[in-house]
Amino acid sequence: MINLKSTFVDYDLDLLIIIAHRWDVDLDARDVRAAVEQLTEAMLTPERAAHEWSRLEDRERGALQVLLGAPEHKMPLAKYTRIYGDIRQMGPDKRKREKPHLSPLGIAEILYYRGLLAIAYDQSSTGAQPFVYVPSDLAEALPTHETGYDLSQPDEFDEPQIDQPDTFQRADTALVDDLTTLLAYLQIESVTIKGFTLGEEERQVLENYLLGPAYPARVALLVALATELGLAAVQDNLFKPVPAVARKWLEQPRTQQVHSLVQAWQVTTHYNELQHIQGLVLEKTNPNDPTLLRKTIKAFLDVMPEEEWFSVEEFVEMVKEEEPDFQRPAADYDSWYIRDEETDTYLKGFESWDNVDGAMLRVTLLGPLHWLGLLDYGDSQGRPTVRLTAYGRAYVEQAPWPEVPDPEASLTLEADGTISAPRAISRYSRFQLARFCDWGAPGDPFEYRLTGSGITRASQQGIKVENIRTFLKRMTPQLPKSIVEMLDQWEHKSGSTLVLSRRIVLETDTEEAADAIWNTPELRRFAGTRLGPRAIAVREAMGDALLSTLREQGFQVESEL
Repeated sequence: MINLKSTFVDYDLDLLIIIAHRWDVDLDARDVRAAVEQLTEAMLTPERAAHEWSRLEDRERGALQVLLGAPEHKMPLAKYTRIYGDIRQMGPDKRKREKPHLSPLGIAEILYYRGLLAIAYDQSSTGAQPFVYVPSDLAEALPTHETGYDLSQPDEFDEPQIDQPDTFQRADTALVDDLTTLLAYLQIESVTIKGFTLGEEERQVLENYLLGPAYPARVALLVALATELGLAAVQDNLFKPVPAVARKWLEQPRTQQVHSLVQAWQVTTHYNELQHIQGLVLEKTNPNDPTLLRKTIKAFLDVMPEEEWFSVEEFVEMVKEEEPDFQRPAADYDSWYIRDEETDTYLKGFESWDNVDGAMLRVTLLGPLHWLGLLDYGDSQGRPTVRLTAYGRAYVEQAPWPEVPDPEASLTLEADGTISAPRAISRYSRFQLARFCDWGAPGDPFEYRLTGSGITRASQQGIKVENIRTFLKRMTPQLPKSIVEMLDQWEHKSGSTLVLSRRIVLETDTEEAADAIWNTPELRRFAGTRLGPRAIAVREAMGDALLSTLREQGFQVESEL
């Protein structure tokens, strides 16, 4: 905290004289050091402080009370001046010409030229930025208990208590299941990414197999989390699972997996909520740091009721009132190039806060925080509401993180190859299953089907039929006979060599004619394989020679070549 003397040592003599006149102090010093000593001593005298306090109008006293009630008697300059007007910073020459203290822009400037508040730079979550503050010893000297200013809010501003929304959707942990699906998809397909997003075609294919909502923003979050956790990475221009890292995550209990996803989201810059606000066009990529948004939301969620519903708009207004510049270094609202898609106008200045900063808070509460299982979502007469879940309360450190073991579960394998995989089975087991089966509908259970095409795909990944048999025996009580036979056949076929080549077919009208050709050495040398009683396969290169020889031997030949 900064005291009055430390504040005044940075002032020029002209500004000290202006403040002294407001306090009815005749400065007889003509250097800054002596003037600071004299003015500080006078202003901290209880009688003078009380007199100056009494001269303030109610609105001026109220504006000062707001600052005095803030932590350390300070708040961001941008926030304060939005409410109480700008404070012009001038050198002595310009100040003498324009005399701002005689025509102040607003209450903040009145208090500044009375010496009741000052400006300094300090660190915040967005970096160094200017703050307005009341010097610590001056705050103690002012008789703040003597006030005609009513600091209580009128009744009409009180938010009604939300007992229960009209409809609501509980948060779940489907993001864990869908990340498992993504890893399996990356394993069996050749997928490329650009800017931590899937291509449109790949995304549409994947969306058919997702358990949760198939929003593009949610798919982008899956890709970002897989990257942040090191579960997948670009290898030879393809986005592939990292085997050791992915297996370790896939084998974890579900509660630990949720925890890891939440921690990764909190710090990742691979996903930016600003990019997923419908109706906004970003002309420059990532002008913001999305981690500042998440830190702010977490801090404000910590003061929300533990198990009660609260209004999303109330939450947004609270942040706007108390920490509006949460992602704007030095309260800069003019350097981001963002357009409104409908009107094609740039959204600049604090007047655009609701459309940009407020919108980011909304999409985060109803998007990632809901998808990660931290907030239930509800609707109360058209107003979105949210509530912290058990995971959410642990996230804001109101409770320990849940530690619940996965329940026992097994696969169901039908005789026709249909496999049902409950969500409760190990995510690693489902990942392996997805590698050698055709995929069906997502759900609880997930549906797969054991087919020849799936086994062929598995062999291309280095998975042998014996590996598949061992896996299925471990995951199911007993293999159906038809499945055992199918695996045996494919295991036998896997060692066979097949050759595909072109042949000409020689057909005869009688079996005796075919036998004569087959048994005549001059003709047999052109033949390949006996296809039946009246048909012989002939190598394509031998077709013309055979035709000529047959005619020389007296055969009537009709050629379709």
